Amino acid sequence: SSRRRHTRYPLVTGVQTCALPIYKLKHMEKITITRGEDLKFNDSIMRPMKTNSELDTILSETGGLMPATNMVIAGGAGSGKTTLTLDMLARLTAEGYKTLFISAEMDEIGYFKYCKRLPNIAKVPVFFVKNHADTLAKTLIDVLNEGYDVVAIDNVAEVLGMFRDVYKTTEVAGERWLLELQDKHKMGKNKTNTHTCFINIQQVTKAGQFAGSNRLKHMTDAMAIIKRDADTAERRLQFEKNRDGNTDQVVTFRIASDSVLYGFESI
Repeated sequence: SSRRRHTRYPLVTGVQTCALPIYKLKHMEKITITRGEDLKFNDSIMRPMKTNSELDTILSETGGLMPATNMVIAGGAGSGKTTLTLDMLARLTAEGYKTLFISAEMDEIGYFKYCKRLPNIAKVPVFFVKNHADTLAKTLIDVLNEGYDVVAIDNVAEVLGMFRDVYKTTEVAGERWLLELQDKHKMGKNKTNTHTCFINIQQVTKAGQFAGSNRLKHMTDAMAIIKRDADTAERRLQFEKNRDGNTDQVVTFRIASDSVLYGFESI
């Protein structure tokens, strides 16, 4: 019988490897290992942005939406994802925060009708992606470089679909681009050095499955699910993951004729 031969590779960080290929790089990467005590950031990233509603209770332990974070809000069609997010942005806008709603679903007419139904959202600045589909990447880079406290994207699947079609690439490449762009602005790398918070709206299928790959929910700081009661108009918002808060509370909300009404419960 023949013996299987293994290729021996050079020592890597003091460990002799065997039968595991080491990819050759043109330039050695600079590896940085950091202690928490060595990290320095502006104190502003620890100050929550308050909506002055029951939402603050579950957004973070300090009460409110934290800067320099990115989260996913997911739910089925008609669950209230867009309405909840716009109401949150409207409340933050009223408190003086710089917000932006990136809409890849609605056009100007659709949003005009939305504002007639919910007048409080009319002051939220909106960027309509469909008007700039051919230059999606460059335009989004330019827009976000202005520096915002909170940016919501409705919805991620539509933006990634446009990215894939325009640049003839894969959805995985689009996710990587979008997450890297968000990471840049979380770090405050924009004109105003603002540590942006991102709210990514995503669909859940009828079977309750997260639409798209799992990369987005694993690589973000928080993941919240909206469920709608089939027999009532009540919706329930709960975090499955939240690095800034706990997952033990549920906020309920109801979309009234001209506003969003909140309550909360413990589980």
